[in-house]
Amino acid sequence: MLENKQLDDIRSLQEICEEKENIDLKLNWDSLRNRPDGQQNDFFQYDDNGKLLGYLALYTFGGPMELCGMVHPQHRQKGIFSQLFKQARHSLEKASKLLINAPANSASAKSFLKSRPCTYSFSEYQMKRQASMIIAEVNPQVTLRNAIESDLKFISYLDSVCFDIPDHEAIAFNKEVWLRGNEPTFIVEYGGKKAGKIRIKKEEDAIWIYGFAIKPSLQGNGIGRSALSQVVMNEQNKGIERVHLEVAAENEHALGLYKSCGFEPYGTQDYYEYDLNKL
Repeated sequence: MLENKQLDDIRSLQEICEEKENIDLKLNWDSLRNRPDGQQNDFFQYDDNGKLLGYLALYTFGGPMELCGMVHPQHRQKGIFSQLFKQARHSLEKASKLLINAPANSASAKSFLKSRPCTYSFSEYQMKRQASMIIAEVNPQVTLRNAIESDLKFISYLDSVCFDIPDHEAIAFNKEVWLRGNEPTFIVEYGGKKAGKIRIKKEEDAIWIYGFAIKPSLQGNGIGRSALSQVVMNEQNKGIERVHLEVAAENEHALGLYKSCGFEPYGTQDYYEYDLNKL
């Protein structure tokens, strides 16, 4: 688990980097605050005065390993991120696939990636919904309930068929999430039968929606729209003003669904696949 000082240092460096390039770094703060013991996922470069100059983070969300990092604007072009990458090599060797995440408008990230054996993979839109937006009508046949442990098999099945995550990775990830107990997962039911699932992460005065999936055989019936509207309504009743989610840029169906529920894009994150044979 990361220490409070480390988290403060990461936050300070993030703010400096974001202000310099007018970008939004995707550092997955909920994950940073709940790092499991016994895993090396965070790598730091400090100067002699204890100032954080560079940081690299690894994440596993049930699928490819993801990497995100940053270097202080005044200390770039000094090989700091390359050194961090070398420090992370032992952890990276465990990955079956590695995706490097970078804000689409980050010139420094693009410059670094050009020097690495990476190929562009896909982009995600970051979307948010303000409380002032009108909530779509809810189908009374669509209901939400808290997931229980016996639902893990169904949840992992949806991750496999909807997000193309290998079965064993989906099962391992969802067991880990369940044991942590800090990311509520809901089962979407349609006519009293399991139809999908949705996971929520809270960050200060906002929530993020993750892992939202409806069984392929039931898609197109308005189930996703009703489920999403219920989540938004429930969170607004708790005083949550902002709801965020992410969607692959090429997923036009999901993008249309989210826009119809009042979500608007505000940022883009690009993902590049690293050639692990060249570590």
